[in-house]
Amino acid sequence: MERFLQRVSQVWRPAMELNKDKGPALWTGKIGNIDLAFHPKLFRIQGIVLGVVVVYIVFATLGHLLNKQRMAAWSKVYGEYLRKEFAQVGIDATSAEPKLMWNGSDEACLFATGRRGVDTLHATVSLRPWQDPLRILVSMLYDMLMLPARPWLASDNVTLTFTLPKAPRVNGGVFALISKYKLREVRYDRYDMLFARVADAANASASRDLDERFAIASESGNITDRWLGEVGQRGDDQRRALGITEALNGPAGLFLESLVFTDQPHVRPLYPHLDQERVERLELTMRLPRTQRQAETSLELLKLALDLVDALYLTSSGRSTILALRPETHTALKKTRADAQAALEEVLTRDRKAELEEAAEEERLRLQKEKFEKLTPAEQAKRKEVAKRRNQRKAQMTQMKRSRM
Repeated sequence: MERFLQRVSQVWRPAMELNKDKGPALWTGKIGNIDLAFHPKLFRIQGIVLGVVVVYIVFATLGHLLNKQRMAAWSKVYGEYLRKEFAQVGIDATSAEPKLMWNGSDEACLFATGRRGVDTLHATVSLRPWQDPLRILVSMLYDMLMLPARPWLASDNVTLTFTLPKAPRVNGGVFALISKYKLREVRYDRYDMLFARVADAANASASRDLDERFAIASESGNITDRWLGEVGQRGDDQRRALGITEALNGPAGLFLESLVFTDQPHVRPLYPHLDQERVERLELTMRLPRTQRQAETSLELLKLALDLVDALYLTSSGRSTILALRPETHTALKKTRADAQAALEEVLTRDRKAELEEAAEEERLRLQKEKFEKLTPAEQAKRKEVAKRRNQRKAQMTQMKRSRM
């Protein structure tokens, strides 16, 4: 601590010495009998601080405008298409254009509802915080030094979460198509991705006519067959019916980061009632297009997601079997979820037991302290001496055991 204070004083002392040098007066005047003079050298530190604040404000303003400009193309193209598909887009149904809800300058959200097969749609846009230069600098240093699984300074992306309506026949299962560049980041700290296993075969994607830049994560082989068709020519009809490979192998696939269908919560539940948390969702995460041409190209991903939502709805309502799973697959999914619920109950029971034991120990110590405080000073001193001797004997016994070993 002393070394730190010495270094601070070494830096601060020259700065204070500068203030003693008045230099020439830039302005002189007089008010009544008081002579006034303005010496700029006396305000060097204040000038530096003011300059830093001005530069920061300029960067913050430019960063705010930059993020607004980057959102313009996506908001226009996707907003117009969503208005054709949904009855209400944005928080204001009477607005001519969908209004984004901004959380600062680096996060925005768009809400939509009123479409068959979709309960709600939430589009969340995450941008780099160019309005905060200090945060940019700290994030860059953290990413370079710590190499986290999920970088602090992530690229601009959009996540469209389609929450499906509850139906008597739940499709179930977890299935994901993930760009291999984002595989570690997408799977990091997600509870639902613990149910899926990444296909690690050399030609896992190519065998289903999918570009090799995508990884397949699925909870069951039957789920993979329903979404991507069987391996080889036997699955061509299924692939043509859903159109996943056609859309992702085209130019729009360059924007895809992940496409996840899940019936499990994103975060590990704090209580073991998984059945109440089984809300089916289709999550489309894509790189943010910056120009109108890029937005129009990537629009195929949104069309694909809506087609998949329709297929899931028709399957759950019993009108189609395009994504229907085999009975044994449903049985396996139920068993997996029962095991997961049992594991959560075990963790919860263990935590509750630890909390009760801790509370009982605190209560015992409190009663012991109250009993000790009621004793006379002589009895308290005697108790302290007995406790001291007991601790000394324990220390001696421990030392003797160590010496024997």
